[in-house]
Amino acid sequence: MLVREDTSGISWDRDAYSESILLEHIEEVLEKFVKSESSDGHLIDPNVWRNAGESGGKLAIYCTSFAKVVVNILQVMLFMSDKKFSKHHRAFFPLLCSLVLVQSEEIRTLVKEILQQKIAPELSVQM
Repeated sequence: MLVREDTSGISWDRDAYSESILLEHIEEVLEKFVKSESSDGHLIDPNVWRNAGESGGKLAIYCTSFAKVVVNILQVMLFMSDKKFSKHHRAFFPLLCSLVLVQSEEIRTLVKEILQQKIAPELSVQM
């Protein structure tokens, strides 16, 4: 529920409202990144992927310019509380799977850490 009553009247449940919007944006950015990376990533010099903050020039502009954003999103997932991550793990899991084969080693390493630290415990897998 987005609205809750309290003694001062009606107020927004800001967490619930902003959380759903943020999740939509995360999904959109990651999906566009994967699409761009899979269609144009092979055109980029492999050395560009060593540091997500570097630009690959005019080719594959979305996947090179948004690599750092993807890294930031993955870092947020990694440091998210277990309770909050569990709430969204069904949405996160397919997105993480789609990032397994990207060219950026930094992104693949973060995906591995999320799978080990967040997903494995939910599956009762010892790492």
